[in-house]
Amino acid sequence: MPQDIFFKLLSRQLAGEASEKDLDQLKNIIDADPELKKVYLSFITPEEVSEDELSKAEQAFALHSLKMHLHVPNAPATNFKLRSSNKRVWLATACLLLICLSLFLIFSPFRSNNSLKSQVVTKKGSKTMVKLPDGSSVWINADSRLQYTDNFKGKIREVWLDGEAFFDVKKDPAHPFIIHTDKIRIKVLGTSFNVKSYPEDQIIETSLIKGRIEVSFSDRPSENIILRPNEKLTVRKDQSEPNKSSIETENTSKIKLDNLLHLNEKNLLVETAWMDNKIAFSNCQMKDIAIMLERRFDISVEFKNQHIMEYRYTGIFDDESLEDILNIMKISKPFNYKLNGKKLTIMN
Repeated sequence: MPQDIFFKLLSRQLAGEASEKDLDQLKNIIDADPELKKVYLSFITPEEVSEDELSKAEQAFALHSLKMHLHVPNAPATNFKLRSSNKRVWLATACLLLICLSLFLIFSPFRSNNSLKSQVVTKKGSKTMVKLPDGSSVWINADSRLQYTDNFKGKIREVWLDGEAFFDVKKDPAHPFIIHTDKIRIKVLGTSFNVKSYPEDQIIETSLIKGRIEVSFSDRPSENIILRPNEKLTVRKDQSEPNKSSIETENTSKIKLDNLLHLNEKNLLVETAWMDNKIAFSNCQMKDIAIMLERRFDISVEFKNQHIMEYRYTGIFDDESLEDILNIMKISKPFNYKLNGKKLTIMN
């Protein structure tokens, strides 16, 4: 690895043992890696070191030597007292050991992913927009959580979503953009699309506005579905064996591929209406509308009559209050309701 070679060559230079070939190789490495160049410059332009700092460096080096001695029983004891003429070399070596340890903890594959992620959480009744390190934009709907790595310097750009979000991904074919949800993984190169994957919902929805995305299953990465503009993929979480052959038009299918649904108001898309602070649904069951209302108005909904949960409605609501929405809906199919604080009860 370049880091290993870098530290070996840097150690040789600090000890005055680097050949001309070593120095040329070291220069090529730091010219190619800005982060390693910063480390290099911190050593070749050292600040004046106090006696206290020197003492701490000696202790660090002594601890390292002691550990080496414990792991190698026959190793000779190390004289921890540094000669003044070699203090700077030993100090550099001790600091180098500490930096190597820090970089190992940073780059180690055993490091927890959680320590590498930033997190954005939205509460019920709210939404937000965030810019990712690569310049991509994400609008996050209510009651959702988005996690992403602090930088996208690797071969892929990865994010993790619980909830609903609209992505406008910056095009970068050399670094695919990956979205991880509960059951599916979405791979994109540069596109705009909506993903809905709430942990408590029984389905996951992916709606492609423009571009192209590839959807695969977390437990079956070899199987994938390509979405094209104006297509929507619905995946049921309770499926046991998802596969391409199960893409059907019936409502009972485990994997369903449809065209995006447009409503009349300025060709509004149901799937992205929330971005304009609207609530939109088409032939949607009351039990699913109740979930939308819970997230939008930060309430809880209870049904006293299970039959009402199967009622279906179509509508677009903008700035209407919760009561206004309910009063309009009950004109189509009647029901009664009681709102007490943040508790909505729907009944006959």
